[in-house]
Amino acid sequence: MTVAVAPSFVEREETSSKPVLVVTMCALMQGIGGGLGWSSMPALMPSIAKDLGLGHAASGFVFGAASLGIAIASPVGGAAVDRFGARRTAGFAMLAGALACAARALGTGTWTLAFAMLLFGLHIGFTAPAIPKALAAHLPLTKVARANGLALLAYTMGTAATMRFGRTVLLPAFGSWQAVMIAAAGAMGVAGALWLLLVRDGTSVVRHAKVTDALKMITDGQVRRVAAMHFLVFGGYLALLSLLPRALSETGMAPAAVGTAILTWLFVAGIANFCGPWLSDVIARRKPIFVGGAVVAALALGAVAAATVISPSKLPIFLAIAAIGGGSFAPLLLTLPLELPSVGPAKAGAALGLLMLVGQVGGFLLPVVSGAIAQTSGSAAAIAALAFMHLLVVIPALGLKAR
Repeated sequence: MTVAVAPSFVEREETSSKPVLVVTMCALMQGIGGGLGWSSMPALMPSIAKDLGLGHAASGFVFGAASLGIAIASPVGGAAVDRFGARRTAGFAMLAGALACAARALGTGTWTLAFAMLLFGLHIGFTAPAIPKALAAHLPLTKVARANGLALLAYTMGTAATMRFGRTVLLPAFGSWQAVMIAAAGAMGVAGALWLLLVRDGTSVVRHAKVTDALKMITDGQVRRVAAMHFLVFGGYLALLSLLPRALSETGMAPAAVGTAILTWLFVAGIANFCGPWLSDVIARRKPIFVGGAVVAALALGAVAAATVISPSKLPIFLAIAAIGGGSFAPLLLTLPLELPSVGPAKAGAALGLLMLVGQVGGFLLPVVSGAIAQTSGSAAAIAALAFMHLLVVIPALGLKAR
């Protein structure tokens, strides 16, 4: 199956470059769509579960349905970005995501709420590949990684704020979790409308791509290496996000301390999302950031695993160090395809669609694996396994033909 394909030619839309505006809009899309729209679910899940009678397994299934939607839509979304441009693809997808966010308010049980989350995930499969593509159209390629890191910083800060204030501020202010979902949908709708109104596709090459182009990217050895790294890093992030609340509570930490530790982890990761690509641009090197960041994250997570048993008071420190390591190179994975000779801006959407697909598969599998380990051997063993998975990132990173 393919997106409607026009004759094979290259076209350029001559518009003035507006880097500051585009970076700001990319940050808004990430902060509102991901930070508020997506993260409002885990933030309010205790209230939702109580209201709808959801157990822990059902709650996990509902939240995981979004990843399933992303995995399904990513190949199509990446090709759509190449075919129709970042402006239209991300803008209309954001509006559709707003409707899916509002549809959660109609949820009456596990399946209806999961279906709404599946639809929500579908929109992310279209918006996520569009962000780096839009940045590449208005910025020199040497600055795209830094700008994408800033956009991801907005997502991380939005997630941290939503996780911290969702139940304590938003829920009392709006009166119910359903009303919060509708309000978040409204914010997403405004962001999508502003994107369509203000952002232009610029002068980047617009290629009339097939959906199958995304899957064909797997034949490129360099793309496979980037995809393997994304599988481990993104899947590990979601696995750690699901493990940490319970793992920290099992050490005897008070709920407020657990929340503060997780917020610190997310905050430091957000700062690293910007500083890592910035440093990479300054030294004009990618591979040292990948290898160094993976080693730092692996060692720090190993220390986290040990601290859960030996010295729980040190956990926030080691978590922050792990966030510096992993957060420093995660944004680079989503811009590196633009710098690969076999991909470049013309095929970037298809390559990013593939990365999103592989990353979401990791987002399914690694939480399941780490959860099984925690169930049988304890949280410390599960975190140690995630540390090893971060160390595995070094293997594909060393084989990259990147500077």
